[in-house]
Amino acid sequence: MLLYTSLSEGGIAVNARMTGTCLALLAVLLTLQSACLVSSGTGSNKTLVIESLKADYMSVYPNGALDIKCLVTAPESDNVRYIWSSDGGSLTGEGSTVEWKAPNDYGDFHVMVTAKDNNGGSDQAVLTLSVVPRPVHGCCGRR
Repeated sequence: MLLYTSLSEGGIAVNARMTGTCLALLAVLLTLQSACLVSSGTGSNKTLVIESLKADYMSVYPNGALDIKCLVTAPESDNVRYIWSSDGGSLTGEGSTVEWKAPNDYGDFHVMVTAKDNNGGSDQAVLTLSVVPRPVHGCCGRR
């Protein structure tokens, strides 16, 4: 059990008790909070980092297309290779920017990229894109 004491205004002591369950919940929340879109790099060269993975739009119509850009920081000016994949739709292009063509199905789809350099450094990121029904008025992606 953790006992936390602080002084509130007026000098009155306030005690708050946190049980093991509360501490476990706090640990889980902190772990979830630290999970983010971009993972930490691996390999001997830890300076390669994917700073962002962005699309023109986060939603697109069936069979629509949008550009996805991966921004990498590699302070050692390494040659960076990009390995792209997706769990739906198709990818065209190479390098830091590719085009994703949505499938003819509705739902969420993931585009993954791994960036690697010649010194063994690598990083990964995932972007979730939604294929949505075409509304009466346009909004999402091109084509």
